[in-house]
Amino acid sequence: MKENRLIEALKTARQAKGLKQAELGAKLGLPQSHLSNIERGGIDPRLSTVTEMARLLDLEPMLIPRELVPAVRGLLRGKSDDAPAWVAEEEEDDDA
Repeated sequence: MKENRLIEALKTARQAKGLKQAELGAKLGLPQSHLSNIERGGIDPRLSTVTEMARLLDLEPMLIPRELVPAVRGLLRGKSDDAPAWVAEEEEDDDA
């Protein structure tokens, strides 16, 4: 069984909302056993299934350019803090 961060994040979001696999499965039109297999990594779900799961859990899947991933991760880490999570790098002094 390989680790899949996306599926793990969806499982965590489902649990945080207090939804049982059967409840989310019913909303997706899938049996509980199928959702269980997805969450355990036994089934590689279609992109449309993952997208629908995310949206039912109030998440929005997005493709982010790889070069922006560090900035996005910083924003996500700091979303509950008062301090900004990401600040543009200061320009280097030309006199240095």
